[in-house]
Amino acid sequence: MSFRIGATVLLDINGRALQSYNFNTKRILGCVKNVLSFLDDYEVDEIHLIIPLKGKGVDTSKVLTELKDVSISTPLSVGGGLNVKNIAEITNDPYFERLVFNSLIFDDNEVIKQVSLKMGRQAILAYMPFILHKNTLKIYHSKRNKFINVSDEFWRNLNSLCNEVILLDADAEGTRKGFNFKVFKFLKFPIDRV
Repeated sequence: MSFRIGATVLLDINGRALQSYNFNTKRILGCVKNVLSFLDDYEVDEIHLIIPLKGKGVDTSKVLTELKDVSISTPLSVGGGLNVKNIAEITNDPYFERLVFNSLIFDDNEVIKQVSLKMGRQAILAYMPFILHKNTLKIYHSKRNKFINVSDEFWRNLNSLCNEVILLDADAEGTRKGFNFKVFKFLKFPIDRV
């Protein structure tokens, strides 16, 4: 099993890049263009840009348009705040190699299917922050803002919709504890696509 080093960049409501620690503490990193350039210089394998959906969020289309003049060689994926309108813009002019989905993997598979038809299934990533609680895997549902149990039906849908899964150990994030590899006992998704 081999792993890639990916970086997730969050944006706040003002469009600034953030680093998150344990989903509670956030550190402002500044201009997203500078952060993307730094990560490109650092030579991470892939960058995932997550734009907030909840509450008073940034104008996703505006941020995506501004990023098109950033020159980086690292593959860039985008997720969060995606809707039918901006997905249509993204898939018509795919600056982003892949799209990252969280809440839509739980709710609206039709949007993901539309993107898959336009960009191909290899462009679909599921973003799954998780915790292990009392020997149970719980996945973060961003619209509900909580970790939930998932059914076998969820895993079947996920396997048919998504090419890969990005796992984020929310208990270890920003703590130096290290990734909890016990999660692989509970996944019902091909390990070679994680």
